[in-house]
Amino acid sequence: MNKIVENLLSLGVPKDIFQNPSLIIEGSKIIKEVPHPGILIEKQPKGDKLFVKITVMDNVKVDEDVHLCLSKIGKGSQEIFIDILAGKNSKVKFVSHCAFKGKDIKHITRTNFKTKENSFLEVEEVHYHDKDLDILIDTKTKGVVGNRSTYKSLFKIDRNNAGKVQVVYEVDVLDYGSVDVETKIAGRDGDDIFVKDIIYLKGNHSKALSKSRIVALGKMKAEFYGETYGLGDYSRGHIDCSEIIRNKDVVLKAIPVVVVNNPTAKVTHEAAIGSLDKKQIQTLMLKGYDEDEAVEIIVRGLLR
Repeated sequence: MNKIVENLLSLGVPKDIFQNPSLIIEGSKIIKEVPHPGILIEKQPKGDKLFVKITVMDNVKVDEDVHLCLSKIGKGSQEIFIDILAGKNSKVKFVSHCAFKGKDIKHITRTNFKTKENSFLEVEEVHYHDKDLDILIDTKTKGVVGNRSTYKSLFKIDRNNAGKVQVVYEVDVLDYGSVDVETKIAGRDGDDIFVKDIIYLKGNHSKALSKSRIVALGKMKAEFYGETYGLGDYSRGHIDCSEIIRNKDVVLKAIPVVVVNNPTAKVTHEAAIGSLDKKQIQTLMLKGYDEDEAVEIIVRGLLR
């Protein structure tokens, strides 16, 4: 246990996850759990896979972040299947710290969620990668945002190599529901990144924002596909993809797709691929940073 904690802290995972409501998983094993009233967590290991069901009871509002730490130190696969149900009039934010150190690692997650009426669910997934990490990340999230409910998500990798990354969201939004899906990734030499958001605005007056920020700092490949379907009466959606390229021999694609079959619906998009601001780099270098340090500072600001 102590060795695992030392590794997590050395990768930058914040200390407060060991005190706040949390569930800490190494590989497929649960090594620590700090419960919270009104949140029921059921765990079922099946071989090397772990199934987790999280239920936030009706009318439960959690003020502090609820932490999940999914780590894999060494070599091998981590497969975790998560179901989240946010009850009526509930409010909760889960912060998932994903920490990895080693070679030939596979991190596979499948998440299904549902928010009941008038609930708020936020899921933030932040990655902590060791230098020279060799990893495949395959994460898929599918869910339903209920009537007058809100779902927000953030997927973020901003330090060291991202690896081979596949991130897919597929969300249905019901009447007066709102969804905000955001991806922020900095890629470096050898990284291969694929991100896809698929949002169906099925409900009347439903809203969605799909947003990506991908920064190419080395010889790598990245693709973003954003699809939003305006189906419900007076539904509104927007796709915002902005990618930054620094080196040659980089392939960046940003492809927004909007589909509307309702005359009262409106879905818009904007896509841009550009470069880092040279003046910002020069200003930081005049303050004593070398070029690589200046770029790191700017990138972390962009992906904050």
